[in-house]
Amino acid sequence: MARERVCGWRVAVLALALGLGGCAWFGPSAEPPALAKRQGAYHTVLPGQTLWRISRTYGVDVEEIAVLNGINNPDRLLAGARLFIPRAALALSVPTRGGPPPPKERPRWAQAEEPHGKSPARRNAALRFAWPAEGKLLHRFGSKEGAKYDGIVIAAQPASPVRAAAAGQVIFSDWGPGGYGRTIIIRHAEGEYHSVYAHNAENLVKKGDVVEGGRLIGRVGRTGNVGQAQLHFEIRQRTVPQDPLSYLP
Repeated sequence: MARERVCGWRVAVLALALGLGGCAWFGPSAEPPALAKRQGAYHTVLPGQTLWRISRTYGVDVEEIAVLNGINNPDRLLAGARLFIPRAALALSVPTRGGPPPPKERPRWAQAEEPHGKSPARRNAALRFAWPAEGKLLHRFGSKEGAKYDGIVIAAQPASPVRAAAAGQVIFSDWGPGGYGRTIIIRHAEGEYHSVYAHNAENLVKKGDVVEGGRLIGRVGRTGNVGQAQLHFEIRQRTVPQDPLSYLP
């Protein structure tokens, strides 16, 4: 891993509400350069801008932006932070004041109380996570030799099944940020948890699909900046990455 470096979905230094995140760079992209242009755009936050205003301006669901960028409080964004906006063709001017107020009923992922670690999923018999793919564990959660992983990496056979780790609703199925290639995000337990599946050869579900645990949702690939077929898999409590091995059987 001497030549590997890490780039974040949250590519700027995001403090307080944003935190830090990472993805690993393993080698040259397996995709033609033209496909990289499908990712989206990066928006630089100005003082006074909230995630609600950014979401309305770009016409992109606020939950997608929050999970992709690891934002747990949509009202507190660090000025200067760069946020990935999926499907945006270019950066837009976002108002710093005015406009409709934030919703009075906050979505589960944006509620004020702090997450409680892995215990809610352990106590909730209706929410059980399973391994999303068969293969060798290539990288674990956390930091090692300067590389930071927000999930685990499973080396698997090309085109082998990627399955939903638990029942939920697809909130994102598109080309992800940075070097993640084709990515799927599933909401679980009304937003208390999200699971992320990246580097797919193909996504077999679309945004809005309701899936059962174990359903085929994609095929293992090497899209994005990886040199071999693999699945990058995350479990996030609300929007905060957790160690998937603490949840998997």
